[in-house]
Amino acid sequence: MNTPFHHITQSKDYILSIGFHRLILFFVLLLVIFLTFYLSQVQFLEFKISVYGNSNKRQSFTNQTDTLSQSDKIVVISHAYENLDWLNLLDDEQIPYIVYTRSPNPLAHHRKLRINKGRDPAAYLRYIIDHYSNLPLSVAFVHGHRTSYHQENPSDIVVTALRALQWHKYNYMPLTLRLTHHTFKANSSDLQERVNYELWEDVLQKELGPPPELGIVTHCCATFAVKREAILAHPAIFYSDILDYIMYTNYSDQYTSRSLEYTWHIIFGESTHICYKKCNIFLCDSKGNITVPMTKKKSKINYTIQE
Repeated sequence: MNTPFHHITQSKDYILSIGFHRLILFFVLLLVIFLTFYLSQVQFLEFKISVYGNSNKRQSFTNQTDTLSQSDKIVVISHAYENLDWLNLLDDEQIPYIVYTRSPNPLAHHRKLRINKGRDPAAYLRYIIDHYSNLPLSVAFVHGHRTSYHQENPSDIVVTALRALQWHKYNYMPLTLRLTHHTFKANSSDLQERVNYELWEDVLQKELGPPPELGIVTHCCATFAVKREAILAHPAIFYSDILDYIMYTNYSDQYTSRSLEYTWHIIFGESTHICYKKCNIFLCDSKGNITVPMTKKKSKINYTIQE
């Protein structure tokens, strides 16, 4: 008997005995097992690539944040619709900055505030909350405009104020010499005085004690520099509570932002009544005039955080 032919005949008979439908089912099962294994390997590879990519993104953002936190200073800009061309001057001085904006069309490297409410306090508080654990030595908080009616002596926030500022000298340093004063009264006919009192009582009192009975005297208009230790004197939740209050109160941010304008200096450790001399805050010459150091010729470096 021809043995190979005999084996072929037996195989044919076996296949016929089990039926073609069972054979097809068998091959389908093998195909399903193969595809399941193959797809699992592909998904695993994609997962590894995704994790690696996200890790690189997080590392890149962490490196940018670390670069700013390792700097000894930063300027935080509260922006709405102002022209920010003056930021190039900060590049020239190699002063790091970050922009928090309420603009509906923010630039890619600006931080968009989620709710368009709160004015400059929303930007300042958002920065503190975001960077509470990695603050630089000093932070300057300013508006988006370079000059304004309330920016007096010095009149230019960049060319004079930020360049001539004696960074790190005091816990709290106003960037204008113009003074303002206000009071805090629960039952006042003046809405601003009532908002001052209620905001203090609702969110400031637990850290700062009762509202100032004799009101406040401070430097106008919520542009100032503050040292890290003054910010860290209060827990992060304190700043979160203030931000939540101004976001969700029924009062207009026209009033709540002014209430905070009147109290920033107290929040950061100053007495209720302050009045700094020009040359205590800014560099001055022998005649008592503000003097600005010569700009060092360096290549421009943009220190804005880019997401």
